[in-house]
Amino acid sequence: MEKRVRFAVQGLCLLVMLMAALAGCKVNEFPPELWSVNPSQYEIGRTVELKGAQFGAEPIVTFGQGATAVQASIQSRSDQVLTVTVPRIATGPTQVQVANSQGMTPPLSFTVVQPRPVLTALSPANTPPGGVMKVTGDNIDRVTSIRFDTTRAASFTVVSPNEVLVTISPTLPKGQYIFHFATEGGEFGTPYLVAGTPVITGFTPKRGRTGQEIVITGRYLADGQVFVNRGLADPSTVRGTDTEIRAIIPPDATTGRVSVRTFNQLTGISADSIYLASTPVIQAGPTPAEGIVGDKVIITGLNYRDVSEVKFGAVTAPFRILNDTQLEVTVPPRTESGNVPVTISGIGGSTTGNQPFFYIQAPTNIAFTPLRRAKNKQVTITGQNLFRIQSITLNGKPVSIHSAVEGVEVTFFVSPTDVSGPITVTNRAGTAISTRSLTIIQSPTVTDYPRRVAAGARMVLKGTWLRDAVVQFSGAASPALIDGKNEDNELWIRVPDDAQTGSFQLVTDSPDVFSSEQVTIIRPVPNIAFTPTSGKAGDEITVTGTFFEDVTDVRFNGGASLPATFRREFNNLKVIVPANAVTGTICLTNPAGIACSAGTFTVLRLPSGLSFSPKKGLAGSEVTISGQNLADVTEIRFSEGKSQPAAFRRVGATLIATVPADAADGSICLTNGAGTVCTSEFYDVLLPISNVAVVTTTAKVGAEVIITGTNVLTVSEVRFNNGRSSAAKFRGVGATLVVTVPADAASGPICLTNEAGTVCTKETVTIEK
Repeated sequence: MEKRVRFAVQGLCLLVMLMAALAGCKVNEFPPELWSVNPSQYEIGRTVELKGAQFGAEPIVTFGQGATAVQASIQSRSDQVLTVTVPRIATGPTQVQVANSQGMTPPLSFTVVQPRPVLTALSPANTPPGGVMKVTGDNIDRVTSIRFDTTRAASFTVVSPNEVLVTISPTLPKGQYIFHFATEGGEFGTPYLVAGTPVITGFTPKRGRTGQEIVITGRYLADGQVFVNRGLADPSTVRGTDTEIRAIIPPDATTGRVSVRTFNQLTGISADSIYLASTPVIQAGPTPAEGIVGDKVIITGLNYRDVSEVKFGAVTAPFRILNDTQLEVTVPPRTESGNVPVTISGIGGSTTGNQPFFYIQAPTNIAFTPLRRAKNKQVTITGQNLFRIQSITLNGKPVSIHSAVEGVEVTFFVSPTDVSGPITVTNRAGTAISTRSLTIIQSPTVTDYPRRVAAGARMVLKGTWLRDAVVQFSGAASPALIDGKNEDNELWIRVPDDAQTGSFQLVTDSPDVFSSEQVTIIRPVPNIAFTPTSGKAGDEITVTGTFFEDVTDVRFNGGASLPATFRREFNNLKVIVPANAVTGTICLTNPAGIACSAGTFTVLRLPSGLSFSPKKGLAGSEVTISGQNLADVTEIRFSEGKSQPAAFRRVGATLIATVPADAADGSICLTNGAGTVCTSEFYDVLLPISNVAVVTTTAKVGAEVIITGTNVLTVSEVRFNNGRSSAAKFRGVGATLVVTVPADAASGPICLTNEAGTVCTKETVTIEK
């Protein structure tokens, strides 16, 4: 096309040059004229009409100017009208001219318009991200944009107006898009799939089974559907990338090719086929259904050609394929008896038969109960692997099996001729012997036991064949418990709390029962009472009750005191109150235990730690006495207990006593049921001065005055003038007081002072100047 345009332009140039040369030679008679172009703008490839005159027989029409001018194709012509096709030139304003042998018209303006693009094909039908696609059509050279939905193409190359190469962005996600192609002349849009067609380069396994995972490698595999010979894999099992995809072979898959389909339209198919084996089927067996390690059994079924493993439980068994329907299997090792499932596995999968195989193992850990048995009594054997037991022996002698619970126990009866010894148990797999011997016991005898025993106490029995005996006491709801030694010649038991006086029965496995003589059951002393209910240490009291003959200990204060001395007197106890006894219950101990009285014995104790305040006072004043054991004080006397009883009252833990009228100096004595005790300190009773009289009522300063009265010798100070003078000097003479008149004495009564207070004479003593 470009060559044609180039040749036309070259020819036009030569024509113009020729016409110019001719013009230089002569004047043209009929040059062409161009009056109009209609329309004045139009699309490339569309026809326009040129009007003018003298176009001649061979006009040349050009669009453009100079070297870029392009000759247009004339569709029809006359001397005045030309119909031409707009040639393919650059769009936009240009010019149109007509030339012939007579000359060239002046140019007229024309605007070239790009026509709408026309899509012929997109190839290939799909392209992966980053790939190159080819657009073919017409008028597609003036490209303005290329988009996939809203995403621009990575690049594009305009090969010609009829072909464009487009490079898709490598980051564009795979999927269905609208391909938008825009030029100056317009835009078209069409659906386009951006994705590569799946390519399968390989897969594993080449031999497999339904339900097994298949791994496919290749390109453009992500998000694909996996088919195994038209069997569609469950989408939930499919996972992968662009280069590898994994899936579980579906149940309806059969031998054939593998394919991957994306976007429900792009399919890649493998070159090779996968072989799918059938699942083996167990129809019968194993036969026999039980045995020991090393036995050979037959399993019958279908699809055994591809079998690769046989398991008994979790243990792999050696096997031989006889044909497609039979296997010969060797029973593998196992340490336990019992049923195990039989499983066959191959390429086609695994199957477990409905019939298990039963392992027979040699018996082990043989035990039996009871360990001692009388003749004609049943013995129960337990242990491991007690299946299919064939024989039992006792001390080497065969015994008859009475009953058996498979795998749990076997029983037999001791015959009259059997003797003590170990037990052996045998089945097809082997024999086991008990580590202990069965003892065949004889009739029990009790030769020594106490005739009096406390309820709840240990009782010792001696005799023969006593071990494991059951001892039932009279009145007891349950047999006595074994309480220590448990031997044939000695048995210790705990007497039940509810046992009553009477005989006891001793029972063993032997049919013979031993019955004792009467045994007195001792219980703690009940109904303890005493008289008197109070007393002091060293007093003797009488305790009454029952079961005193077994009493071994008496204590006061709820059993916390030292043991009290006691003796039995008829049905009572005479008890001496111990030195450390305090108020509380009295407790008696016998072999059955300790019992305490319901009532409280009050222990009387002398007051102690006595003190008092004040230390002296007048008769009639109050004294506060402190100490211990004051609660039971019944009497208080002053003057070392020689006074009349003092009135007193209790205030808290103290006593408040009133000094009696006849009190004199001395200790204070307190009395309670335990006796009398006096304070270590003396209380001083203050004596008031009274009956004061003056022998001489007139005296001079410095003279002596004689004063008589009661308790005047206790005076500590004498003052004249009603006590206002300075202290006078004085001395006692006999029962009187001789006083020297002080220098500042004045007339008035004379006042005398001692600890009891101050007393003044009734008479006035006149002081002469």
